[in-house]
Parts: sequence; structure tokens; C-alpha cells
Amino acid sequence: MEESKKKPIMIGVIIVCIAVAGIITYSRYSGSGGGVDGIPEGEMIWVKCNNPNCKAEYQMSARAYHKYMLENANPMAPTAPPLICKECGEPSAYRAEKCENPDCGIVFIQGSSGPGDFADRCPKCGQSATEKSRNRRKAAMEAGE
Repeated sequence: MEESKKKPIMIGVIIVCIAVAGIITYSRYSGSGGGVDGIPEGEMIWVKCNNPNCKAEYQMSARAYHKYMLENANPMAPTAPPLICKECGEPSAYRAEKCENPDCGIVFIQGSSGPGDFADRCPKCGQSATEKSRNRRKAAMEAGE
């Protein structure tokens, strides 16, 4: 192909690439799918009250939880603010996990197993879904080497 024809084609290809990159960036960072509104309707999380006289365990909307955190979190605080417990009305409820071990199944406040450990480690039976998932991926990667 002649040099005089290559240059306009290359410029056209570059313009198309820039346009595609712009469309991808816009669709990714526009309001669709991001922030609290990006959380699927009906997604639920566990919450547990830390008040010794209550200890309620219940599920709430993940959207409602994250909206509350956005409105009430102190960026200087090392932990998330407590939720108002729907049972006792005190600011003593925290995000929790339900143990995935069918023989256990307790609900516990995230991170109760201690610092430096998986937040979803069950304080009763010691199971962690995150740890199991990472071990499976590690084993699959090692098998693929």
C-alpha cells in the first residue's frame, strides 16, 4: 500500500480507538452501576446487636446499610459507626456474618476473631469462607503451573 494511503487509514484507526475508549470510560464511571445505587435490589446483609441485653440478629437491605454508612461514617474513625438496632433502639448494631458451616450457622460481628485474621472467620467453629476461597484459587494456580 502506498504511503499516502496508509497515513489517513492510521489516523482513522486512532480516532476510532480513542472514541471506543471514551465510550467505555463514560459508561463505566457514569451513574449507572456505581455507588449505593449499584447494589442490587433485594441484596441482604446480616446485622447483630452488641447490646448485652439485646443481642438481636437480623438481615437488612445492603443498600440501606451502605446509605447509612455514607451518611453517618466519620472518616477519622477507625471503625464503622453502629447502626440503630431495630429491636432495642440503641446505637449498638454492627455488620455481621452468618457462618457458612451447616453444623454451626451462628451470626457474629465481622472481625470478632481478632486483628490480622479474616473478617468472616467464625469464632465458634473457625471456618472462613474467604480463606477457603483463597486456598481453592491458590491450589488451582499451583496445579496450573
